[in-house]
Amino acid sequence: MGRKAAYLKDVLLWAVLGLPAWWAGLTHTLADRYTWPEVIAGLAAIGVAVALARPRPLVAMLVTAALWAGSVAVRGDPTVFFLALAVMSYLAGVRMARARPALLGLSAAAVAAAAVVPSVRWLLAGRWDPGACFFAVTGIALFGLVPWLAGHARHQSLALTRAGWERAGHLERERRMLAEQARLRERAAIAREMHDLLGHDLSLVALRIGALEVAAGLPESERRAAGEARAAVTAATERLRDVVAVLGDGPEHGSAHHGNSEHGGPEHGEPEHGDPEHEDTPSSPGESVDELVRRAAAAGMAVTLHGAQAEAGIPAHALATVRRVVREGLTNAAKHAPGAPVTVTVRLAHAPGETVVTVANAAPHRPGCGVTGGHGLRALAERVRLQGGSLRSGPADGGFTLTVRLPHTVPPRVPPPGGPRTASRPVELDLALARGRVRRTRLAAALVCLAAAGGVTAFVLGFTVYEAATSVLPPAEFAKLRVGQAESEVAAVLPARTRIDDPSWPEPPIPPGARCRYYSTSSEPFGELELYRLCFAGGRLVAKAFLPS
Repeated sequence: MGRKAAYLKDVLLWAVLGLPAWWAGLTHTLADRYTWPEVIAGLAAIGVAVALARPRPLVAMLVTAALWAGSVAVRGDPTVFFLALAVMSYLAGVRMARARPALLGLSAAAVAAAAVVPSVRWLLAGRWDPGACFFAVTGIALFGLVPWLAGHARHQSLALTRAGWERAGHLERERRMLAEQARLRERAAIAREMHDLLGHDLSLVALRIGALEVAAGLPESERRAAGEARAAVTAATERLRDVVAVLGDGPEHGSAHHGNSEHGGPEHGEPEHGDPEHEDTPSSPGESVDELVRRAAAAGMAVTLHGAQAEAGIPAHALATVRRVVREGLTNAAKHAPGAPVTVTVRLAHAPGETVVTVANAAPHRPGCGVTGGHGLRALAERVRLQGGSLRSGPADGGFTLTVRLPHTVPPRVPPPGGPRTASRPVELDLALARGRVRRTRLAAALVCLAAAGGVTAFVLGFTVYEAATSVLPPAEFAKLRVGQAESEVAAVLPARTRIDDPSWPEPPIPPGARCRYYSTSSEPFGELELYRLCFAGGRLVAKAFLPS
């Protein structure tokens, strides 16, 4: 909201809240006419409250509570400033997050009104006026506390709505994040498949061309062409590695793995942690370990398979990983020594409760230029780890050995490092708690209204009984009174209170300059009201009359 718009709204609010005061200054239709000093003082206090309503809502509410109590103390009756107190209390409830300061402030205002208003009435009217004290305190309860509770319920409802929209936004961002993570996982899966399938095939192609390059029966020109073809295949493998790095789902796919062997595999120890969510996929539909070995041998690799019959006893969940291990080992052997005679041994064996896969190759007679990167072994190490196995790779006996152990039972998923995460509180619980707070506030407002109404009713009934009992002038004493009698002599037989200040029905004319008092004829509080009127002037009783109901 702009500053000018806020100013205009505040001015309009001040004008609306000040209308009852203007009305009371111009007419006496609804109440005794207010003096212009009273009107101006009330408008000024309302202006101060409106100016403080936004930055200091509690202070604004207390200013109008003081205005209400002060006006009751001056006039002795409920005043036209109840509207300002009710509106400022409601706005304070809407704009205040905490309930304790408001409740303490209103309680302090009620206590101060109960102490100050009777004293002011005593100074101004010369008599004790419990009615004014009652009006001041009950007005703060009815026009202060109840609207504040309604406003606070509105505040909690708005807060609940804002929290709902914020939660919806959070869920939308979370949904987008999950979709992005799923997309990245799919990219990573594509990268792994490209690396495993195409990398393996390109390595075998490079192996075949390398065999032509060293063949003794070919002329030099064809050998040179074979070398160029092998270099082209090697360059294609390099480009494949770049594509894998781009499609990978993290920096680990595009960075070199330090501390690994020449084949790019992890050192002995804990393998790198990759994406824990990826799923196992078969190396190639219908391609067993035996078929992988035979295809490599057909490409010119000297490869031997031991324990081919053990493949039949490998559990289904571990079989895909076993084939992937064999393919990765054959690919590395061909990729890092293209054109050189290399002997590869593949062993499948069953240990108690696990399968052991070993792919070992001897050192080439002449080093190849090979392709580095290590993406395949890193992904393979993570796959093995998730299945509860272990992977070791590195130089051995002048060559390179890759050994994987896979258990026959899948262990439960290990939680991420750092300990278990603290479960967040369900959204439904937060929503239920917020709605409960709103219901409690509304219930409190309703109960306060009922309690205030019950208290006012009980006070009015009790005060009526008290007033009727303490304002009775016995008929015998009234008959003894004589016009002209000294007021001090008459006061000796009069009750402590008068029944009313002025009757609402016609009465005989009051003598000029006299002031009259009205007393009950009986202590019946709810029957027909019959009164004795005594008028005094110049310190003497100048008139007495019986006023029927």
